[in-house]
Amino acid sequence: MEPRYKYGVLGAGAVGASLVGRLPSRTRDLGPVSASSYRVASRIANTLRAGYPVRTADELNAVPGVLFHAPPDHAAGLLGILEKAAIDWKGKALVFCDCVIDQAVRQRFKVRGASTAVVRQFAIPGRIIVEADRGSAARSDVALQTVHRIARELRMKAVPIAPGSEHAFDAAMTLGSAAITPLIDRAAALLRDAGIRGIEAAQLASSLFEQTARDFAHSGKQSWAWYVRKPPVESLKAQITAGGPRLEPVLRQLVTFGLESFRKHAEVAAELGHKPE
Repeated sequence: MEPRYKYGVLGAGAVGASLVGRLPSRTRDLGPVSASSYRVASRIANTLRAGYPVRTADELNAVPGVLFHAPPDHAAGLLGILEKAAIDWKGKALVFCDCVIDQAVRQRFKVRGASTAVVRQFAIPGRIIVEADRGSAARSDVALQTVHRIARELRMKAVPIAPGSEHAFDAAMTLGSAAITPLIDRAAALLRDAGIRGIEAAQLASSLFEQTARDFAHSGKQSWAWYVRKPPVESLKAQITAGGPRLEPVLRQLVTFGLESFRKHAEVAAELGHKPE
């Protein structure tokens, strides 16, 4: 007989702000809600406006999928509760939502028969990333099926990443967001130095970076301005100097980094003072 509810929750912290709280059909899909205490479980259920609080995590055995969310300082205690619970994990999904869980923890539940996945929101709207068990296939892995169902309910796209690659993914997110913002700011400052008024300088700098990103999405590394043609060396030297003492080493490194990364125009990199490693 098909279970009455699709999901149970074991949570701590801001569960309502996680993917669990965003489920549009959670009212009919969410069943038992467990936490470190019945009082906390009641508060979470009230926040979600769905599910019902339970006194022990044992009652999560009644659902095919358990959604877990906890901040780092509460995760270990909650995982201890989950490990001690009388749950038959065979054929069940354990999905860690918007929290950091290492491979060793997931392996402990996998040994017990659980199918696990880590899913979280990231900077790009309309997408969630999912790290499923190694070797998982969408048609056979219960946790992955659960994540794809959640994505459909949220009208989002699940983007799979390789197991253990979360730090590489996060590095890409940082490189494409926080790390690049100061460069946009410096480009806007140079445009202001060139006589363009403040607001327009910021808009023009933003548009420039957006266009570069669009070109890359269309043509990849071949969209790089110097992929084929040789960079104007003397002009580049003048541009690097115009950046001022703080920007000059950064701009020089970025230009030569591109030349080295794409393995193009080594002589230009040498002229700009780059020493190959």
